[in-house]
Amino acid sequence: MNAQKISTIAVPAALLVMALVGGSILLLRLFFLSGLVIAVSYLWTRWSLRNLSVLTTKPPEHLQVGDTFQQEITISNSDKLPRFWLRVQNDTDLPGYHDTAIINIARQSSYSWQTNFGCRKRGRYHLGPVTVIATDPLGIFTSRCALGEAQEITVCPATIDLSLAKFASFSDFGYGSGYQSINLASPNASGVREFVSSDSSHHIHWRSTARMGKLMVKKFDTDHSYSTSKIAWILLDMNEKAHFRQGEETSDEYAITIAASVAKKYLQDGMRVGILASDERRCLITPQRGEEQLWGILEALALIRTDPKLKLSELVSHNLDGFHDNPLVIIVATSTSENLVEIIHQLRNRVDSVVVILLDVADFGGRLSSTGVSRTLTWSGAQVYTITKRAELSKALDNKIRQLPQLLV
Repeated sequence: MNAQKISTIAVPAALLVMALVGGSILLLRLFFLSGLVIAVSYLWTRWSLRNLSVLTTKPPEHLQVGDTFQQEITISNSDKLPRFWLRVQNDTDLPGYHDTAIINIARQSSYSWQTNFGCRKRGRYHLGPVTVIATDPLGIFTSRCALGEAQEITVCPATIDLSLAKFASFSDFGYGSGYQSINLASPNASGVREFVSSDSSHHIHWRSTARMGKLMVKKFDTDHSYSTSKIAWILLDMNEKAHFRQGEETSDEYAITIAASVAKKYLQDGMRVGILASDERRCLITPQRGEEQLWGILEALALIRTDPKLKLSELVSHNLDGFHDNPLVIIVATSTSENLVEIIHQLRNRVDSVVVILLDVADFGGRLSSTGVSRTLTWSGAQVYTITKRAELSKALDNKIRQLPQLLV
């Protein structure tokens, strides 16, 4: 019991005791007056909450981190008497929102206002109900009631424009076919290029080698009826050991944003896109096309959390049968992700190409740099893109022809 409530009881009680002991009519009248004030104050707060109703507009159907939206709240008073000094707050667990309005409502009237919300963090949240708090003029009593129902919203991860990024099969670069099967190339050579260690000795062009004074190999055109995938799988490593936090920034949030951006890019390109994530919910969405698929993936990414035990390699091995029709596979992982080479080997004869987008956890407080990991994955047959915390994602994934030779050094 707070001091205000104690004094509310103590003052009339003291007046009554002094009136009885001293036989004072004045004190007795003050006692009755204080009792009347207390009763009126109590009834005031109860009456102020009667015959009230609320109407709120629906939030947008789709929301992403960084979005803002408005909601209009209307409090109606159907009583024949006005309401004064009502404190109204929209109860929500949406991060960063704190707003309270003090309103007066005329009799049989309504009061409307708009409140602004910002989406700071992905997840599922609730807007409402609206809490109305009534206080008597003397501040003795406070009553509250909840009006309306909670509305559920899902804040999806932000997406970045990747219109310039293009992941294709390794042979599109003219590099050796250490990963891709030779039967995906046309039987006719279109030219020659310098030998790299992953090339087969069967493709050495001896006449050009003698003329140039260095090993040269035949360059084959890719048969795009095979290498141009119509399906993309996004594999997201959400094992807890693979991710780190530095201040407010976490590598798992970066990974989720990357996965969401890649999904949006390929769905907008007309491909069928699916996702497999080693999170606590074992997220699996089979490849489909269209806007509905995009928001299905984004809403799934809004809710996933890291898992302390599940490894991405285990999840891939249990779902190998789902990788058919020669898909493109994009692995979003970190430089401490386990068994990435094993995953590439598992997918070797099932997919068109493997792309690894590798987050350098050294920027997030981890100790292992991505340099050695990138080189190992490249020699395993994957295209590797290393992402640092301060890198602009759209640029980091652009100009693959420039980036791959750096990785092969």
